[in-house]
Amino acid sequence: MACIGVLAACGEAPSPADPASAASPATPAAGQATVSASDAGQPPAGAGQAPKPGGGLVAEESGLEGTLSIQIRWASEIVTGNPNEGVMTQVYKRIAALECPVTSSGESASSYFATYDNPNSSDPFAATGSYQPWFNEDCTGTLKIDDTYHLDDPTIAGPEPIVHTSGTRPLSTGDTPLTVETDLNRARTRYMFLSPSAGGFQQHEAPGYPAKLVKASAAPMAVMDFTLEGPIGGGKREVAVQGGMLYVDWTFTRGRPKN
Repeated sequence: MACIGVLAACGEAPSPADPASAASPATPAAGQATVSASDAGQPPAGAGQAPKPGGGLVAEESGLEGTLSIQIRWASEIVTGNPNEGVMTQVYKRIAALECPVTSSGESASSYFATYDNPNSSDPFAATGSYQPWFNEDCTGTLKIDDTYHLDDPTIAGPEPIVHTSGTRPLSTGDTPLTVETDLNRARTRYMFLSPSAGGFQQHEAPGYPAKLVKASAAPMAVMDFTLEGPIGGGKREVAVQGGMLYVDWTFTRGRPKN
């Protein structure tokens, strides 16, 4: 569950498709987007976990299958520098769509997130309550980008080119791209999504910038971490990032889609 700077004179741009190479990466201090349960609830999941007498939720049967459909949309314009030394403008327009099969596990006395939240604990899996994780092995989908990069350098005569990077690439995450766990005692569910990435996006040729293929990620942070009231279900979040917003929407459907 591991989560996942600057232009040197005129020449090759810091890869417009890779925010990690930008002059000011659009990454929150904690390196992830986090929303707590108190911020909002989530839509009802329909049939599912029943309320527990005295509060909380009753665990569902182990081995139940479902599908999380996730959309991540990143829209921002990052302007850095000053007119006397040069102004760099980077525009990110990216949309990722993922289909993620999930399967319920049995009720556990320890949280699956324990080692992530308490990396220095001598016993991170000590019994702390009642939890039900939903496991996932792979997600498939697409990532579409339409980014631009522009350097306005006062030391160079004439207008500088706008470098355009675009394309749609398939996503196959391989390693576990998300973790979902319901805290049965507190009746809330935590969703941790890793930002998917892909290679092969076309950086188009411009004066001083050769055409090449580059990598891109769906979000400016490695991890998106949200906790919502209720059992596993759908949700929607908006997260402020440098120069714009990140929009994360997901729905949960019981069963698997028929091919």
